[in-house]
Amino acid sequence: MKNSKKEERLIILNTLREGNISVDEAIKLLNVLDGCKDSSFEFTSHGEMEEKFEKFTSNVESFAKDVGEKAKTTYKDLEPKLKSGTKTVLEKTISVLGDINNSLTESLENMNRAEKCEEETKDEE
Repeated sequence: MKNSKKEERLIILNTLREGNISVDEAIKLLNVLDGCKDSSFEFTSHGEMEEKFEKFTSNVESFAKDVGEKAKTTYKDLEPKLKSGTKTVLEKTISVLGDINNSLTESLENMNRAEKCEEETKDEE
């Protein structure tokens, strides 16, 4: 999955906030992300580079897990409200349709009565 630069910046800043990298390392990572050629962005050893990469990877995974959990919690919180709202909309729709049905039935009955009166009037002539 490809992260946007904004997401990658947030990951770097969260990693810094959690104390897994220093301010200098965060600046270097942000510079690399921006495409700056910073020759000072070097690790003293291959092991140090792997360690930083592992921490960074761990933070990315943690960040993704947190986002997933928050999304799940948000859905669980909203689900009853969505169901309730849907039920209310359906009940109101049924009520409005009932009112329309009653109005149409009444109009039809009035039309039938008017027609019957017209026929009676013609018969009396």
